[in-house]
Amino acid sequence: MVADVDSDPVLAPIEDGLEEGEINVEAESEEEDAPELKHAANVPSPTKEQVEKHRVCHYPYRSWCKWCIMGRGIGRPHTKSTQESIVPIVGMDYFYITKEGVRRREELAKDLDATLEKAGAPAAEALCQGNDLGDEAVSKARSNGEVLKCLLVRCMQSKNVFAHVVPQKGDDEEHYCAKLAVADIEWLGRTKVIIKTDNERAIVALKHRVAKNLKEWKAMDNVQTESPVAYESQSNGGIEVGVKLVRGMFRTLKLCLEARIGKYVSTGHALIPWLLQHTCLILNAKSRGSDGLTCWERIKGRMFNQLLLGFAEVVLYKLPTKGPKANPDGNMGTRWLEGIFLGFG
Repeated sequence: MVADVDSDPVLAPIEDGLEEGEINVEAESEEEDAPELKHAANVPSPTKEQVEKHRVCHYPYRSWCKWCIMGRGIGRPHTKSTQESIVPIVGMDYFYITKEGVRRREELAKDLDATLEKAGAPAAEALCQGNDLGDEAVSKARSNGEVLKCLLVRCMQSKNVFAHVVPQKGDDEEHYCAKLAVADIEWLGRTKVIIKTDNERAIVALKHRVAKNLKEWKAMDNVQTESPVAYESQSNGGIEVGVKLVRGMFRTLKLCLEARIGKYVSTGHALIPWLLQHTCLILNAKSRGSDGLTCWERIKGRMFNQLLLGFAEVVLYKLPTKGPKANPDGNMGTRWLEGIFLGFG
């Protein structure tokens, strides 16, 4: 008995031109195309004469020479990707404010080298790996008013940058540092975000706390964490650029302030945390990119429309017309008071 092919869904006629048992791969495949991925380039094969000639002095560097690679090779360079991440990346890292200015961990290690060497450990290694010895040296310098620990948060897509003076590294008991970072990310209005840091223990702990707090926020759809390859800090170059921008503007504003008041503003002065946040506001509101937009405009969709004033300038500010702070001296009292501008809240 021959089964009716049209009525039986299990059976199907054999394709023309195919032997029985063969499969039409093209008909069964539902994939249309594959994305263009990066492939490692083939190393050119030199001639025997070229090898012998190069062997004499091994100069210049040749990628096909094993000894050149082993002695001078630095790995594949970190090139800027032509395709940006669909999910915005927010980078975080620590830096320090010292008497000499804004310092990264590696630079601070050199400043504290003598202190750490007495304890028998390399400064750069202790600080960059988050060792207790490095933290102890920084804490000692901080108690002497020589060093301030700071947290930098930067959105890689909009280029907005935020910086805060923090009491300690890592996740503190009250999660104060994490709350600062969460507030910055909420200001960006992101519903999906990738939080990226390096592999230092303190910043990794903070990253996980920030991610946990964001996941509890109902407006957040997707929160991911990401870290660069171990010991490859250059792959987190976006945050390095953020520190460089803050360093230059902070130094400029601080030097201008000191010239205006005729006094040196020490690292431990109460104005420093305010000046650091005001520095980031200037960068976000005034720095215009190649797209013709400022960092502020990329997020808010409009220009920063507040009146900018010089930091620490004496101004007159108007009291509110309602509430507990209205009319402190009664109806016949002043409606304006004198104050010092420290930035926008």
